Amino acid sequence: MLFAGIECVDNIFLVSLMDENKTVKAIFKFYKEGLLWFIDHYNPNIIAVSYDFPVRSKIALTNKASSNLYKSIIVQFEYTEVDRRSFKEKEKRILKSDPEEFWKKIIRKEILPPETPEGLEQRLYNLPKTGIRLNKRLLSQNKKLIAKEIDAVILSFAGYSFYNNRFENEETENGIIIIPKYIYVMKKDRQETVSSEGES
Repeated sequence: MLFAGIECVDNIFLVSLMDENKTVKAIFKFYKEGLLWFIDHYNPNIIAVSYDFPVRSKIALTNKASSNLYKSIIVQFEYTEVDRRSFKEKEKRILKSDPEEFWKKIIRKEILPPETPEGLEQRLYNLPKTGIRLNKRLLSQNKKLIAKEIDAVILSFAGYSFYNNRFENEETENGIIIIPKYIYVMKKDRQETVSSEGES
């Protein structure tokens, strides 16, 4: 089982690939063509994108065709968009989520801006409480991208949560968004991240 979370920064797509054990196997950076290759090559079971993905793509990408990327994934790779009538169907699904809504559930204190070192640290500190295994060496050295890479991880977790029926849903102007349920994982029950992880 593979769950892909896709975030967009300018004309770069950041992709987190998570397995059925909540382990982040890799974080990729692609332009549009590379992203389409990735989907074709890895064929993730569920793809999750940020809820404002089509809007952001229109603003950020100079190539007009890229603004239709969400629809392209549906048509070209035969993914089905998640809606209320089809929550039980789990294969080849594409959904929208909002990482910020998940952070509100998991971070008890005031949420600091992700662009700041304190905001990044806050997110990295709280991530293991969900049982997500992320080798920090997978994250970019580019400070501008790290926060969005972490959001891509949350998006892949949204795909995992949808597959395992541990999610809530909200109706928005952009359709239904899927928010992972926050289930605290005790420290003793968290799997340790091994140093060789994420080399795929």
